[in-house]
Amino acid sequence: MNSNLHYIVVAGGSGKRMQTSVPKQYLLLGKIPLIAVTINRLFEAFPEAKCTVVIAEKDQNHWNNASRFIKPEIVVNVAFGGPERFHSVKSALGFVGPNEIVAIHDAVRPLVSTDVLKNGFRVASNSGTAIPVVELCESLREIDGALSKHVDRSHYRLCQTPQFFKSELLLNAYRQSYLHNFTDDATVVEAAGHVIRLIEGNRENIKITTPADLAFAEALLTNTK
Repeated sequence: MNSNLHYIVVAGGSGKRMQTSVPKQYLLLGKIPLIAVTINRLFEAFPEAKCTVVIAEKDQNHWNNASRFIKPEIVVNVAFGGPERFHSVKSALGFVGPNEIVAIHDAVRPLVSTDVLKNGFRVASNSGTAIPVVELCESLREIDGALSKHVDRSHYRLCQTPQFFKSELLLNAYRQSYLHNFTDDATVVEAAGHVIRLIEGNRENIKITTPADLAFAEALLTNTK
């Protein structure tokens, strides 16, 4: 099964909230660039999978440096990103073949669990899609101008990555024109008429967007060694 698995790692963002000159995916987590930590972790679960990374063309020097920290047996295709995530993923799909199961992952989520990876590929192989989600722990309020009202948090989930799809569904979905509400790959695939299956994510699998997130991830990695 592993030979038909394909990771797409999206790493085209600038990370303005991190307030650094270096895009956040190339910052060091411990002593290793964040993107390399993420890719190495993905391949601990499925070392025979394929891999395509999407970078901003202007960041080639950052990528060349970071790629030296990726395990040498991992072969990585490189695609260049576009103005939105939609265009970046579409660029990476040029490396995707028929009958593959594709996992699209944020480069700045280095803490995805092996259980999520295994379950995601299994469910997508059977059902076509698999999206990891976690329950909300805090109360929610819906804003309406100056007013607000409580909403039942049990009706909502937080979406994570990787998001898993059969390649034929994914390739078909990305033939659509871009819409502003395409916030993740699941929204693109859903707009093409496909049902989205949810699986349990792991709460540690945060998206690193701030210095506090980076410190939290480093603490977790240190405590799990």
